[in-house]
Amino acid sequence: MPLAVGTKAPDFTLPTKVPAGPKQIRLSDNFGHKNTLLLFFPMAFTSTCTTEMCEV
Repeated sequence: MPLAVGTKAPDFTLPTKVPAGPKQIRLSDNFGHKNTLLLFFPMAFTSTCTTEMCEV
């Protein structure tokens, strides 16, 4: 279900990879520090998604 404009997104934690190795990142780690863009898209394993993400 989409959130209304101005609604705070629910906090969540996801794994990511940084040069130093695997890391857990929380959405709330960015609140108040910088702008955060959340993108969700289906079929992330296709080259079409890679192309679309590069255009954002």
